[in-house]
Amino acid sequence: MARVLVTGAAGFVGSHFAPYLADRGFEVRAIDVHPPARPQGGGVEFRVQDIREREGLAAALEGVDTVFNLASVHLDVHATAQQFESVNVKALEQLIELSSAACVRRVVQVSSVGVYGHVAHPPAAEDAPLNPDNDYERTKAAGERAAREAARRTGVDLIIIRPSWVYGLGCPRTRKLIGSLRKRRFFFIGRGNNLRHPIYIDDFLAGLELAAAAGPEVAGRTFNIAGPRWMTVEEMVGEFARALRVPPPAFHAPRWLGLTVGWAAEQVSAAVGAEPPVSRRTLAFFENDNAFDIRAARRSLGFEPKTDLAGGAREVIASCSGAG
Repeated sequence: MARVLVTGAAGFVGSHFAPYLADRGFEVRAIDVHPPARPQGGGVEFRVQDIREREGLAAALEGVDTVFNLASVHLDVHATAQQFESVNVKALEQLIELSSAACVRRVVQVSSVGVYGHVAHPPAAEDAPLNPDNDYERTKAAGERAAREAARRTGVDLIIIRPSWVYGLGCPRTRKLIGSLRKRRFFFIGRGNNLRHPIYIDDFLAGLELAAAAGPEVAGRTFNIAGPRWMTVEEMVGEFARALRVPPPAFHAPRWLGLTVGWAAEQVSAAVGAEPPVSRRTLAFFENDNAFDIRAARRSLGFEPKTDLAGGAREVIASCSGAG
């Protein structure tokens, strides 16, 4: 059995991915600064470990064949620029260097389609201009550059994956969307006609496994991983509403109101030490066009998303009902 390391294994994707790999016969070592929220099963060796701590990370890499780096500062709107930088850039560069020292066969770095920012000419292929517009997106783009440079310097086999909007059971954004629709509190900011490109968690996990298994000819390349099709935000939200059997939301707030509500929510949540229900970053969800060309992943990795949004939304809601 190949031994793999999954960093960021307590997050939404990581908590699904570690047991997914174990079920497929891999020997899985998983690390995160937090304990896992989901049961990991007997095939996962979980360690509470900060990816920034060099000695512990080196120990976690011993005997590892493949590294999947999911560790990231992401959804915390109160995180500082320095916190984003320390994990999304500096720790990633250190991970590449230590992977070389540990003779790791391949590192699969999970970046983000956020590095494109607003896609001016959808769908965006991997060579489209990068236009990140917040600290998360900027540091994910900087992390890609740092990882490529470290890989060139050390000879590490590196693949960069840019996932689109991943949804599924345990995703905070999916949970927030479903909760607001159930309570009839969801509203659009603006017209809701910008594009989103969702991918169901199971399809994304399969894409990561394919990236690890692909031949040496893909080393050094970057791949978009997204769902079967893109759609407007209004259509995407409508699919979740239909799966919930609730009326689709109809209220469209003007942009100035969204900015005001987001700013106020950030101030209140910062004072009480909580995450805001909406933030100014929420505006990107309602404004940016996110649609991606996945032909490279199809050709070179054999990736093919199988779950359309209607089916995926039903799966999530059924799982939520079963868990609750």
